[in-house]
Amino acid sequence: MNSLKVLVTGGSGQLARVVRTLWTGHDLVIPDEATLDLADPAAIAAVVARVRPQVVLNLGAFTQVDRCESSAEQAMLINGTAVGWLAEACRSQGALLVQISTDYVFDGTGTRPYLETDPTGPASVYGRTKLRGEELARLAPEHLIIRTAWLYDAQGRNFYRTMVDAAAQGRALRVVDDQRGTPTTCRALARQLQRAVEEGWRGLVHGTCQGETTWHGFAAEIFRQRGIQADLSPCGTAEYPVAAPRPGYSVLSGRHRAELGTDLMPTWEAALAEVVAADQP
Repeated sequence: MNSLKVLVTGGSGQLARVVRTLWTGHDLVIPDEATLDLADPAAIAAVVARVRPQVVLNLGAFTQVDRCESSAEQAMLINGTAVGWLAEACRSQGALLVQISTDYVFDGTGTRPYLETDPTGPASVYGRTKLRGEELARLAPEHLIIRTAWLYDAQGRNFYRTMVDAAAQGRALRVVDDQRGTPTTCRALARQLQRAVEEGWRGLVHGTCQGETTWHGFAAEIFRQRGIQADLSPCGTAEYPVAAPRPGYSVLSGRHRAELGTDLMPTWEAALAEVVAADQP
């Protein structure tokens, strides 16, 4: 298809870095976060008016889940209110707004993969602010909301990097084994986002890899694929107290993707293998 002009927010984040590498064939504009400040509605309006994008890919977010609990106002500003400002700017330019959301919009008490039509009920500040972002994204006449979960890649602050680095230091690792979800790589999500935009997807869709595991199962597979002998043992959520409640079950169904177009999401194990191959010294 023809090249699109795409404005990307959150340029320093792990997903934006991968998008920069993989979205070839499109004209990406990725301002630094001081220029495209999501806390500043005037900055948002000015940048969008100057760039005149066909697509605004909102990858900026307040993602420190525990810190959201003590910084609720700031979290709502970035994850919620700012999305409304982006939606208004997209409306004025006739641009598509692509908003990234999260499994945390659900309460985590489910027992089968969540559908896009299932009722939400976030249990944390992070989840509530991201749900507000979904609501405000719909103010853009052209919008695509992608919920993802357990996002990671070879670089950045994420579970994969934490596990590999901790094992290299010889640390004993206790990882929770009673939360279920789907590890999803930035590169798998970036490819799916590009295809979704190119194919004209609209509305709400879940964007995680296929399959499911626990955090302990994810860690064990990381070490198996990396050939690392790690001191790893399981523990329960109650043994690892954190400020924000975590969903006990947050597997997202990918059924709707195939209804919309081309489903590029691999199994989580295959996606991990790609990251491991790229991360070898």
